[in-house]
Amino acid sequence: MLRTLSYLNLLFAVLYFLAYLLNGNRWVVFGLLVVIVFNWMTLRNLETGQAKWEVLQWLAGGITLLYASYMGYGAILLLVDTISYHYYPTETILLIASGFLFAITIFLQLFTALYEKIDKKSD
Repeated sequence: MLRTLSYLNLLFAVLYFLAYLLNGNRWVVFGLLVVIVFNWMTLRNLETGQAKWEVLQWLAGGITLLYASYMGYGAILLLVDTISYHYYPTETILLIASGFLFAITIFLQLFTALYEKIDKKSD
């Protein structure tokens, strides 16, 4: 499941970047790059069978967690504004949906990775 979530998050990173490209800023691009690096390191660890995370992967995981929180919060604020102004353009709905979905899969991937890490330690 972790491999599938990693590939899915790589895909969502590209799709979210394309959806956000109109209004993006440097923090979004930096966060997406860190998500891509973290997913690449996760896939590399799965392929090589390495269970131990390096310091860089822990750092990337923490930044990824912060980025997912920021993105989810931004999607909630955008949803509240959209509802309060009763203005529902397709681009905004697409950005809200992709933001929620991407944030959820990032959280799910991080918690799955930590669960597998803790589960392997107990064996």
